[in-house]
Amino acid sequence: SANVRETSNRPDGLVQLQQTLLSETLWKENLVVLSKDKGANLIRDRLCCRKILLVLDDVDHGDQLNALARECAWFGKRSRIIVTTRDKHVLTSHGIDRVYEVKPLDQDEASELLSSYAFPGNQTKDISRDLIDRILGYANGLPLAIVVLGAFLRGRSRGEWESTLETLAESPNKDINRVLKISFDALDNNQKDIFLDIACFFKGRERDYVTRVLDGCGLKTLIGMQTLIDRSLVTIEDNGTIQMHDLIELMGQDIVKQEYPDDPGKRSRLWCYDDVFEVLSEDIGTNALKGIVLQLPTQKELVISPSAFTHMRRLKVLIVRNAEISGGPICLPNDLRWLEWPGCPLSTPVCVPKKLVCFDVPNSRIVEFGGNLKDFRMLKDINFSQCNFLTRVPDISWAPNLERLDLWLCKSLVEVDQSVGYLDKLEFLSLLQCSKLSIFPSILKTKSLRELYLSGCSKLEKFSDILVKIEHLEELHLAGTAIKELPASIDNLVSVRHIDLTNCKNLIRLPSSIYKLQNLGYLGLTDCSNFIMFPKNLEDPTDLDGGLGFPNLDGLDLRGCNQSELDFLESSSNFPKLTFLDLRGNKFTHMPRCLNEYNDLECLLLDYCQQLQEIPPLPSNIGIIRANNCRSLQKLPDFSSLSNFSEVDFSSCCGLSRKGFDLAGVSILEYLRKTGKLDILLIGGEMPGWIHHCEEGSISFKVPKDLYDNFLGLALCVVLGLEEGKVVNVSCEVQIFVNGKRVSCHARTFYSLESDHVWLEYHRRIALWEVEKYLQNDWSHFQVHLRVSKGSIKKCGFRLICQQQEDDLRVEPQCPHPIEIDWMIKERDSEEDNSIDTKEEDGPIETDGEES
Repeated sequence: SANVRETSNRPDGLVQLQQTLLSETLWKENLVVLSKDKGANLIRDRLCCRKILLVLDDVDHGDQLNALARECAWFGKRSRIIVTTRDKHVLTSHGIDRVYEVKPLDQDEASELLSSYAFPGNQTKDISRDLIDRILGYANGLPLAIVVLGAFLRGRSRGEWESTLETLAESPNKDINRVLKISFDALDNNQKDIFLDIACFFKGRERDYVTRVLDGCGLKTLIGMQTLIDRSLVTIEDNGTIQMHDLIELMGQDIVKQEYPDDPGKRSRLWCYDDVFEVLSEDIGTNALKGIVLQLPTQKELVISPSAFTHMRRLKVLIVRNAEISGGPICLPNDLRWLEWPGCPLSTPVCVPKKLVCFDVPNSRIVEFGGNLKDFRMLKDINFSQCNFLTRVPDISWAPNLERLDLWLCKSLVEVDQSVGYLDKLEFLSLLQCSKLSIFPSILKTKSLRELYLSGCSKLEKFSDILVKIEHLEELHLAGTAIKELPASIDNLVSVRHIDLTNCKNLIRLPSSIYKLQNLGYLGLTDCSNFIMFPKNLEDPTDLDGGLGFPNLDGLDLRGCNQSELDFLESSSNFPKLTFLDLRGNKFTHMPRCLNEYNDLECLLLDYCQQLQEIPPLPSNIGIIRANNCRSLQKLPDFSSLSNFSEVDFSSCCGLSRKGFDLAGVSILEYLRKTGKLDILLIGGEMPGWIHHCEEGSISFKVPKDLYDNFLGLALCVVLGLEEGKVVNVSCEVQIFVNGKRVSCHARTFYSLESDHVWLEYHRRIALWEVEKYLQNDWSHFQVHLRVSKGSIKKCGFRLICQQQEDDLRVEPQCPHPIEIDWMIKERDSEEDNSIDTKEEDGPIETDGEES
């Protein structure tokens, strides 16, 4: 479901809606749509075989339908598309002939709805039926009006009900705005300001952001917002955004417009382009103006007179986005509290108001930090991100209340003054991708710090000493910096849960004090190619008084760290909760014999450990083990004791000898019957003997009726034929049909293969989408079609897995019936194929793990 009108009015709004539709139906969180036309093509191509329910709410233009649901053929059979609109012509012009007009509530429905809001717990007090019916007469059967009136009248006396009726009687046409305005008129001035700011400026924005803005303007937002919620004037969505019914929004905007219908300069708020352009270009603003918020979906010119703000002495909020500015220089009003102006063309405003709380001018021409900003004690938020002329942050002690400092992607920034490290109230500090930054505070005493981002500061060689306990910082991002080590005082980050040191090429060591980080859950050291050795714990991790070790670490990433020894893993008590261990691309030859003592370990990645000779016994709980391109690997552990493994990859391990699919003793058939999960890739060209061999690229067989209740799933086996010595990535697509109906469609990508490989995967019955519906009376015809992006399918086969092993064989091979197939792999190596990650299913998706 999507609010189409509101979202499509934002920059790239239709593209965002297309992306949301594809992401939620295909279960692809990181999917990216590049343009509206490409998005439409992707919806048509990817959803044409999907049965979906799509609700497009509040459509007001045909372009929206063309982008999201141009034709019924875009979606699978039995799909349902519901479109709501206030303009019937939008539907008829698009050829939609099944139109339902929503009727007003009848008297009983209206009375029930009013009672649920006005009389919680059925406490009707002394309110007569006649009084209730008279109130309902003004609501005209509109649910919104009933809800607002009910919330307003909740807990009020009979006299207050009668007074409300008298007010409503002043509107003889029963205008919905007049009904809704009853609730607005009862608000105090603080609540009215909050309501009008939301209606004119902030509907759909995050509650935390709106609270921050309005608090900065001197409003009492917390209590005021709660009153609006109680009166059903606003709602807070699950995602934390503030929402308001369109009619309530229009009512609020109409209140402001009616202040001075023909003179926008005398109104309290401006948000429409034409009004803002007129006021700023003609210099007709007045003291009445409290806020200007102009957020354009596409860029337009905005002319600003040099004295445009001179008479706006009460202006508190100025937000301008996506406007091409001409005119100036600009002198901002003294009472301004909140300024957001991305792309501000000025090097610095002529005067900056001293009451400013937020100074947010990313991608502007700001050249100095300080100067006329001194003594700004109210300033809490500075955003100079992408200001490419900014070279240094000077002494900033003049802003003791600063909470947020965002300098992301300031490409010329070289120095951050020591004073930043002493800002007691600083909560957010970002210097992401400041590639020239080399001078950073040597001491951090920012005890309120919650977020710190230094990733991409490729010239930063030293991280600060931390002289106080910082209790709120949970993530430390230092990826891509030039630091050589972390300070011993790192243990003062007592709450840190995530440390990212990815691609720190100069990092040599970690201090042993890192073991004191009791809350650390993830430590990433990917591609720290000069890292000498992971430190040993110098104290007994079982000593409760010492409190050392990583009691909460569940993810450790040492990929590409040049490690030749794994001594630090010899004591599993240091890592009691480790579930994910990435050791890819290292130089060790053996692993600790105690690996099976890591009882929580679920995923072990060993790809490209080309000197690894043996994998020791594994913990019984492990589910995924990947060892692609371990060319010296000769010995595997005994898999018979493992109860949970689901994915095994020993591809391109040319030193391994394999006998069938026994994987050093485990019975695959017994395992499938017991656990029902498996995905195996091994070097070689032979399928196991228990697989039914079929023709190249196609599997077809019949299943008798008496097995319908007994079969557990379907095992498939494919021999991928590849050119010897040529390293390629291969995608293999699998589509499964039952009696001509597709029950599964997905693709699996294998990386860095250079010879023939055997792939075995298992499809549980529960993952075969709606298979029960398609089974027929006597026999059911199963077909599996396969396609690869590179190489060929040399052999393929299957095994129906039933509760009793002897029933597996009671299937009858058949010639495949012609079926029209919509392949995801359209043409090999085409750009379209890479638009969406190739793994998808009609049932629950079990995503691939990380790639090499």
